[in-house]
Amino acid sequence: MNGQGHGSRIPNRRAVLKGASVLGLAGVASAAFAQDVLADLDATGLAQKVRAREVTPLELLEAAINRAEAVNGRLNCLSETLYDRARARADRIAPEGAFAGVPYLLKDETEFAGVRRHLGSRIDGSLAMSTKTNPTISRMKAAGVNVFGRTTMSEFGALPTTETEAYGITRNPWSLQHTPGGSSGGAAAAVAAGIIPMADAWDGAGSIRIPASNCGLVGLKLSRGRTPSPDRWFPELNLSSHFCVSRTVRDSANLLAVVETSGVDGLPPVGQVKGAAARRLRVGVIATSLGGRAPSPEVIEALTAAVRLLEGLGHDVREDAWPLDAQAFQADFAQIYLAYGDRMADRLAADNGLERQAMIDQVESASQAVALMGTLVSEAALQIVLSRVPAHAAAYYAQFASRDVVLTPVLLKPPVKVGEINASMPLDDLAQRLVEYADYTMLQNAVGGPAISLPLHWTEEGLPVGLQFAAGHGDERTLLELAFELEQARPWAQRRPPVWAG
Repeated sequence: MNGQGHGSRIPNRRAVLKGASVLGLAGVASAAFAQDVLADLDATGLAQKVRAREVTPLELLEAAINRAEAVNGRLNCLSETLYDRARARADRIAPEGAFAGVPYLLKDETEFAGVRRHLGSRIDGSLAMSTKTNPTISRMKAAGVNVFGRTTMSEFGALPTTETEAYGITRNPWSLQHTPGGSSGGAAAAVAAGIIPMADAWDGAGSIRIPASNCGLVGLKLSRGRTPSPDRWFPELNLSSHFCVSRTVRDSANLLAVVETSGVDGLPPVGQVKGAAARRLRVGVIATSLGGRAPSPEVIEALTAAVRLLEGLGHDVREDAWPLDAQAFQADFAQIYLAYGDRMADRLAADNGLERQAMIDQVESASQAVALMGTLVSEAALQIVLSRVPAHAAAYYAQFASRDVVLTPVLLKPPVKVGEINASMPLDDLAQRLVEYADYTMLQNAVGGPAISLPLHWTEEGLPVGLQFAAGHGDERTLLELAFELEQARPWAQRRPPVWAG
């Protein structure tokens, strides 16, 4: 279900309080009501309850805090709590906003005035307090969201798992032995566990789509420039996309309507997307990864089921292949990735008055290796690589002349177990495990196109497996309309993992 029909299942707050007042339990009933709506409604539905004066922003906040405290000990998805700050703001939130009073969690790389970022790293104590709030978050706050904490991430967002020396292991609510993904792993774990219905996320090479896939959520990576959050580490290419993970399509669609920018790089506005479209789409399907690897049997099963679903809905589905030289692209992206790490180290040190090498000596071994190897990519070599990106992008976008959407897996495997991919292992082993796990999502970051992970499959073990749908530059509307249709055909929002905050 997409949350649009949930309201009839929730008792009216006035009726609950009226009955409770007879027994002198109005305060308890009010808290219970807020807990119920957080369990059963998406963010859009919560805001509707606030506008109807059936629940207050403070009640929603206290319910979210209670839910966070109930499960964070098992999941380790919060890196910092901002409860009192959120309480002070709750009574000042106007009820008219699109997300009035909705509790929200920030990924630990997002700037928030008066709060220090942690970046999943032991250097966090050396980082300066943020003096400004990220512009996308400012738009969300204007729409009524109430930030009450930060979520864990892999160190500097580098890995598709969330296991750090500084903040420990973040676990998946569907199985505590498995990773929620990364780098937005804490955000995905918090949403999947029912603490809140959506949370802040960034995607630099799959960091929204991978945890969405692992946790049974919607994860939309936007077109480059769609939100007003620049990639401050690597402005030469701007790999990062800032948005959210959510349980329902309509929350992602409504949030995009709040935060989107248009007119940047020729981006047409998306506007308000409210549901599925009547038109049938031409869908190309690519099973093998960019490196030519075949997915695991569980992922093949998920892909096959998605194809059958699309065909049953009347879409034209055909087998496809990568429309560019994938090997050449991967070689170029590897150099860009290393240069990205080098630039991040430079700017972190400069912005915070740190000596670069002393700072690097404190970080995880994998981060150290990336920063070191990044120095080996000369400026001349980097410029040559960057000059080839437009050709990769042209080849990628050419496929949309004959296709509306391209369907691939998000990952080669279901969620891996905790400990299989982390920064403590030898670099060669880590690199091999990465290419055998996450080898589909970085392409859209390099070319700047949109893609969405949708939770269309669960394994026999009960682990989520997301599928990725990609579209042409600026065509988030097509992805959201298709997502609404698939959500209606295969509802997922009411699935509950074993670790649930209710």
